[in-house]
Amino acid sequence: MLYIVWSKENELGIPIVDEQHRGIVSTINSFYYFIQQGHGAEALSPTLNILGQYTKLHFRAEEALMERAKYAAVEEHLALHKELVKKMTILARDLISREDANSLLQLLKDWWMGHINLEDRKYAFQVKNGLGMK
Repeated sequence: MLYIVWSKENELGIPIVDEQHRGIVSTINSFYYFIQQGHGAEALSPTLNILGQYTKLHFRAEEALMERAKYAAVEEHLALHKELVKKMTILARDLISREDANSLLQLLKDWWMGHINLEDRKYAFQVKNGLGMK
């Protein structure tokens, strides 16, 4: 059983961004699997390392697309990205020290699905139009 079921409704219509979002969701689902198997605490640190590195690459890709498309609110979106990295770093340390895998799982789902379906939707139309995507 998956923790997050990806669907067409989650897609923005920007192939590389959608693929990266699916990768992030896949990592969260893998973490959920380990929690279900009773290995959540030992999967905490590797999961955060994977997500940390992948998130940096993903944010770079998103930011480059927004800049190329001249997205008007790019600075606000960049601030959201910086806030996530800062928040995740602080929370990750705390959750690892407490071995609280379930809280991290919920945080990851809430933040990522909210960000994808609310914040990223704000730039999708302009990026698709600005880069000639249909």
